[in-house]
Amino acid sequence: MRGLRWLTLGTLVAVGAVTAAIAVAQQSIPTVAVTASPTAVTLTSASVAAGPTRFEVTRQGNKDLSVYFFLLLPGTSVEDFRASIARDDRTGGEATLGLVSIQGSVSIPASESSRGFSFTLKPNVQYVVLSEADEENSGNQPRQRGLTTFTTGAASGATAPAPNATVRMRGLRFRGAATLPRRGVVRFTNEDGVPHFALAFPLRRGVGAARFGRALRSNNERAFGRISSGPPVNLQNLISGGNIANDQEVRFPKPGRYALVCFFNGHERLGMYRVIRVR
Repeated sequence: MRGLRWLTLGTLVAVGAVTAAIAVAQQSIPTVAVTASPTAVTLTSASVAAGPTRFEVTRQGNKDLSVYFFLLLPGTSVEDFRASIARDDRTGGEATLGLVSIQGSVSIPASESSRGFSFTLKPNVQYVVLSEADEENSGNQPRQRGLTTFTTGAASGATAPAPNATVRMRGLRFRGAATLPRRGVVRFTNEDGVPHFALAFPLRRGVGAARFGRALRSNNERAFGRISSGPPVNLQNLISGGNIANDQEVRFPKPGRYALVCFFNGHERLGMYRVIRVR
């Protein structure tokens, strides 16, 4: 996973901490506590019921952190995964992406202590949870990461509450809601056969989709800086394709117009961006 650089665009800015109102709204589904650092990750239980599940991830240390929940593809062991990701670190490759199906992911910046999100666990399978610092791997050497596993049992019978809005990633486009809540739960669904993620760039006054698209295609950081009014908000970290959904507890720093972008594998150059409004 080469430091999972293919999961991020440089330094990703994570969404803010979970609000009390969101926590109350999510009480209808089980919550699993996760503690993560760049070198270790632990869950409160090694066995979790299947079905909609909320994960409250608490960051340790002083670095920006990403945590990924994934299934190994058939025929792949945890040892195979470890060996592959170490090779990718050394060679700069991305072969490990072909061994996993990322079901859920979350990023927490050094300025935040925790974040919550939800997704539906499949029954009677083993999940792998990986944590790592959001930074480049210098020297192409294997890096430290946190890694643990948990298994699921029968379904809990819980029902996920309806989100405040839904963003669908389909056909290399962002579809669904054109207006998102400043604070609330947004469901992101990846309906394609390839991975996607969603960053939200706050736009300067008067910047529309056409101008934003030109700045993207220019591949010019100065031009991009002239249309963005601040750092991006990481709404949804990378998840694999195949109708995978994450309910992200979002908190935008301010209302206004934002541009959603997926930079994975050059998707932005193929038109995967959309201007939305936050209220």
